[in-house]
Amino acid sequence: MIYIKPSFYDNFKCIASKCTDNCCIGWEIDIDEVSFDKYNKLQGALGDEIRSKITVSEDGSRCFELSENDRCPFLNDSNLCRIIINCGEDAICDICKNHPRFYEWFPGVTECGLGLSCEEVCRTLLHDEKPFSLIEENDGEEIVLDNEDDVIESDTYIFLSAFRERLFDILFSTETDFEEKLVKSLSLTGNFCNEQIKIKNFNNLVEAYKETEPIDEQWTVFIDGLGDNLQDILKIEDDFKKSTNSDMLYSKILAYIIYRHFIKAVFDESVKERVCFSVESVRFIYLCDMKTFFEKGDLTLNDRIENLKNWSKQIEYSEENTDYLIYGD
Repeated sequence: MIYIKPSFYDNFKCIASKCTDNCCIGWEIDIDEVSFDKYNKLQGALGDEIRSKITVSEDGSRCFELSENDRCPFLNDSNLCRIIINCGEDAICDICKNHPRFYEWFPGVTECGLGLSCEEVCRTLLHDEKPFSLIEENDGEEIVLDNEDDVIESDTYIFLSAFRERLFDILFSTETDFEEKLVKSLSLTGNFCNEQIKIKNFNNLVEAYKETEPIDEQWTVFIDGLGDNLQDILKIEDDFKKSTNSDMLYSKILAYIIYRHFIKAVFDESVKERVCFSVESVRFIYLCDMKTFFEKGDLTLNDRIENLKNWSKQIEYSEENTDYLIYGD
């Protein structure tokens, strides 16, 4: 089996209570079958408490009943997990062990990544201007394609991953600025799909994002503020570019979005749609950064992390929102 992952993947470590956000607040925490069996056998007061907090979600899956302010009931006052403290990391649910990791499986290949909803992942991605890169590992297990569908899927994966590498080559060229890179990426995709590629302008992009399902009220307020002040925000774009000088950072963000979302075209041939989604996503993140710069007169690394993280939480972690922005109505 071949494993593809970002170069920083194995070095990631949750910063726990040092995080300004928390993945144990505001998220439904699903309980897998193995963990459910463990909790049913766990003795003592903690076992009784865990079982008393298990409920059933709208889709019929087991999850923890969140406490006040949508906190996991086992998150202590220091934002540390009481289950880990008392029973060790092996006792927590799979979703807690894996987050913010994500995986995509193909015949003989597993792609791994770290979700941008985590501020530490965003910090790792953005902390310098080195190009985003992937590493490949092989566990030595023989790859067997069992049927014709596996062969077709494997061939499609090889073909599209090679195209993805061509997009990365464009994004990490030092000879062109970021806007030029976007034009070249869309042109390459148009040639690949044999059709002209068009993306939404900033006005239409904001309108599209207004149609997404908000995960919280703050997002709605942010989007409304972006729309209300869009024309004034766009007037300071030249100053924003000169002051921030961050072409490579946006190239890295775009490459990472492409890494996570583009390869799923193996399953539905949505090459054009996924490249457009990726480009429009980074343009929206760019617009969010401009909004921050417009309001504060400055843009810090923490500001960038906050905008990138909030975009990911709102869009990437909502299948409904991602599908809407990729496929439309």
